[in-house]
Amino acid sequence: MKQLFQLLIFALLVSGGAATFALAQQDKTAVPENTPTPSASSAPQVEEEPALYTYQVLHDHRIGKGGEGELRVTKTGFEFRGENPKEEKHYQVWRDEDIKRLEFKDKEIRIYAYEAARYPLVPRQVPYIKGKKDLRVGSERKYVFRLVEGEVTPDVVSLLMNRFKRPLTTSVLPFEEAETGKLLFEIPVFYRRRSGGVSGNLQVFEQYAVFAADESPDDSRFWRYEDVRDIGRLGRWRFEIASYENQFLADGKSYIFDLKRPMTDAEYEKLWAKIYERDQSPRLRRAPVREKTVKDIPAKKNKKHE
Repeated sequence: MKQLFQLLIFALLVSGGAATFALAQQDKTAVPENTPTPSASSAPQVEEEPALYTYQVLHDHRIGKGGEGELRVTKTGFEFRGENPKEEKHYQVWRDEDIKRLEFKDKEIRIYAYEAARYPLVPRQVPYIKGKKDLRVGSERKYVFRLVEGEVTPDVVSLLMNRFKRPLTTSVLPFEEAETGKLLFEIPVFYRRRSGGVSGNLQVFEQYAVFAADESPDDSRFWRYEDVRDIGRLGRWRFEIASYENQFLADGKSYIFDLKRPMTDAEYEKLWAKIYERDQSPRLRRAPVREKTVKDIPAKKNKKHE
């Protein structure tokens, strides 16, 4: 009986092995031997967007030392790449439509993105705390990049001005002197800062206004008229330009100038028209001046003597 049971087990094992061998032969004949296997080289590759301009920069961190990396200006926005594994986690791409505002200096680029700013609540060194504890506030986040070598040139600013429609602030004048266009008027001024100030010239052109500082280029400013929020004469010897630049607890930044000669009514009217009568609703435009006629003068009532 025991030998019969062993023979039955052996027969089952033999039949199972034969079936497995037959299936293997069937699979082998179904796939030709010369069929290429998929490889990394044959997989579709995503082409990166070419860079129009590239800068070696230091990326400012809110806490700790800034990290080195590469800031690339592309056809549709900006891209930052860190140079070491620690800085690679800060890799980010901003499309033009994701950027709220841009600021340029010759050695600095600031990007204000539509993003809630993160402020750390618990330092990383606190023991027994895992993960990052932060608070998200506001509707924009500032990214500061300081150029390690080279500088922001006028052609870069000119390129971005032509395609970027939201507010743009720059101390790098985007045009050469021969390309500035028609000068409407110019006034020597003194620009007041929170501490001190700097002398220069306020220049009003057909398409934009410029404050050209005499000594410190970083204090110079270039404004497209669509980037100016308001203007005003603060008396005979002072003038204000309010822009859409960032300022704490305010809608924008105001530039106060002491005029070294008074601004005439004709000059103010030219600048006023550039700011307010361009692409504005009819209710914001000034009504045309009309001479008074006899019908506009109310008739005097004769008083009756009692």
